[in-house]
Amino acid sequence: MLPGRMTDVPNGQPISDELVIRAQQGDSQLREKIIESCVPWIKKIVRKHAYMISVDNSDEYSLALEAFNTAIDRFSPAKKIPFPSYASIIIRNKLIDWSRLKSTGRREQSFSDMDIGATPYEDRIEDTRSGIAFADIESEDSMIAVEYQLSRFGLSMGKLADHFPKQRNTLLFCVQMARMLANDKQMFDKAMETCRLPVSELARKKDASVKMIDKHRSCIIFLAILLQSDLFLIRSYVAILEKEASQ
Repeated sequence: MLPGRMTDVPNGQPISDELVIRAQQGDSQLREKIIESCVPWIKKIVRKHAYMISVDNSDEYSLALEAFNTAIDRFSPAKKIPFPSYASIIIRNKLIDWSRLKSTGRREQSFSDMDIGATPYEDRIEDTRSGIAFADIESEDSMIAVEYQLSRFGLSMGKLADHFPKQRNTLLFCVQMARMLANDKQMFDKAMETCRLPVSELARKKDASVKMIDKHRSCIIFLAILLQSDLFLIRSYVAILEKEASQ
């Protein structure tokens, strides 16, 4: 087995970062072996997304294989995202985009097309990828980093609206807590490493209620991760939320 940090594929076949990099660099036989070893795992993702028993001849399975191949091409250990996590997010995003295209038939939009308009903040924040075709790979990878960080807390983009407070004063409180966390690099890094919100530390710094912070921990974590992201549009959502909530 080659040296390198190991990333376990769910069917039991270990794949090291070095193997993925070798496949990137032109080892076509190795690429085929990686894909073949991950086929059961890829099919499982497709079945879960498409609610299918047999996926072999489906468009979704073809798209998933294409997305997995893309993940091999784009993976970098510098992203600090394990390959299976990175690949699964790319596959799921591809399948979500395909489902939306089939159901709406709408054209893809770029970031510059995004019109915030009068849509309520809880709807806008629910899925920031909705209707967007990323302008470049760097932007999409930045969103993948956000999704991966959320997943480590047991959270996901699509379900976070359920955790958002409806009261504007409470939302403003969450934004303020998130900014405090995001602006304190040591505290933020520790939260990401331990996958725990430093409730007591935030409460001391803001002289706020521990109970209040703990109640809205999911919202605070989500907003802090957005504020730390490389995506200007995503960070701008938080600024707009803060402005709306303070009015």
